[in-house]
Amino acid sequence: MDVVAYWGARTGLFLAVVGALWLVGWRDMMAFLAAFVVAWLVSYLVLPGMRVKAQAQMDRWISRSEKGLRDADAEEDAEIGAADEAHPHESR
Repeated sequence: MDVVAYWGARTGLFLAVVGALWLVGWRDMMAFLAAFVVAWLVSYLVLPGMRVKAQAQMDRWISRSEKGLRDADAEEDAEIGAADEAHPHESR
C-alpha cells in the first residue's frame, strides 16, 4: 500500500503543478515538462518518508518474487553437487 500511496502523492503533486501552470497561462508542451520536473523535485524534498517506505515495500516484493529462482538455483546446485560426488574423476 505504501507504493500506491507514494505514487498517488506524486501524481497529485504533478497535477497540482500542471494546474498552477495552466492558470498562469502555460498551455504547451513546456508546461507539461516543467510540471514533471518541478513535481519530481518537490516530491523528493517533501515526501522522503513515503519514498523510504515505498522502497522497502518494493524490495520485499522483489525478494518474494525471486524466491522461486533462488530455490530452483539451490536445487540445481544440489543436483550438480550430487553428480560430481558420484563421478569425481570425470571431467566436463
